[in-house]
Amino acid sequence: MDSDEGSELYASDVEHNYATDIFKESETDGLIDSYKPSFDAYFTHASSRTRTSTNVFSQRVVPLSPEEHNAALARASVHAYTPRAPFDSSSFKRWTRELDEGFNILFYGLGSKRVVLNDFAKFVSKRGHVVVVNAFHPSVTVRDMLASIARVPGVQSTSTSTPTQEHIAEHFASSDSPHLFLIVHSLDRSPKLARAISSLALSPHIHIAASIDRLNAPLLFSASQLAARKGSFFSSDRATKNVGFSWLWHDLTTLAPYTSELMFADRTSISGASSSRARVDITNPVSGPLTETAAMHVLAAVTAKAKKLFSLFAAKQLENADSSDVSEVNSAHNPHDQQPFGMTYDALFTLARDTFIATNDTALRALLGEFRDHGLVVSAAQPGTSGSEVLWIPLRKERLSKLVGN
Repeated sequence: MDSDEGSELYASDVEHNYATDIFKESETDGLIDSYKPSFDAYFTHASSRTRTSTNVFSQRVVPLSPEEHNAALARASVHAYTPRAPFDSSSFKRWTRELDEGFNILFYGLGSKRVVLNDFAKFVSKRGHVVVVNAFHPSVTVRDMLASIARVPGVQSTSTSTPTQEHIAEHFASSDSPHLFLIVHSLDRSPKLARAISSLALSPHIHIAASIDRLNAPLLFSASQLAARKGSFFSSDRATKNVGFSWLWHDLTTLAPYTSELMFADRTSISGASSSRARVDITNPVSGPLTETAAMHVLAAVTAKAKKLFSLFAAKQLENADSSDVSEVNSAHNPHDQQPFGMTYDALFTLARDTFIATNDTALRALLGEFRDHGLVVSAAQPGTSGSEVLWIPLRKERLSKLVGN
């Protein structure tokens, strides 16, 4: 009996001492308030919100101005790439056999594929009619493609209007129709053309060889379109109901420059600068990036008082940038990052009044109006204040210094 009581006391003492040791250990580590059982710790961790960093890589890259972009292109050598081995007739024969087996071919890879596909078009021209579609051209439409197909003998109906996709699909679904080879350059540049081609690609006598250039190009095709195959289920009475592509994917890396594909690109619009401008919340939206050349044109058209106001404003912004942390200045790559170096409207009004540029609020807003309309000065509500406005010039420090110097 005594031994049983002793054992019970001994077990109780062990349990009590164990709990005491835990809290003593927690006290030494400063964690006595945060100690929780395992299940409480799990639910506490699961209920906490995952924090995502705001340091987006695209915002950390300095966007090029049109002048810098053109200068970089001028310095680039046309022989800066190593061309791949040319594709010979053996590759063309294999591709033709795959087209005969009921597949369409989609070429991907780095480099322009236009020359290779044009050579392939010449190769298959002996076996049927060929239509080449330059989808990278901004003015090419679905109607243009259908009009080119209508030039194939027998496709054009008695009417003078362009045949529809249904008429073309029915024509090439018949067993006695000729073969049509549709060569499409940069199919991913025109989603409308891709949708129109999907209604023709399953026809037994329409063979498609297309190229894509962008990484996200496969997102244009749904799973059902990729899984569709040519076969006996295709009939002329329901040709337009069967949409798909029946792709076979081929790597066609050439490393050739996209000379023809970029011929119609707007060289004055830089994607990095344009996207940075789109992220700025301003009351007067402006399209296109702000450059030194555009700013000089605006300053040449304003009054002398407006020029003096801009000079003082720019000098104050440069002074704020010089007095700020070096790392903060170096990380200010887009227009929104220049906001910490700007001025409040009240401070700018005081500066303009002391220098006799604008003696009242109406005069100052009239001078700022021209700059706001052209995006030379942008504004936003100052955080933590009631209606206070902060203004800044959306130019990086080195570009603003160059503009003030000129």
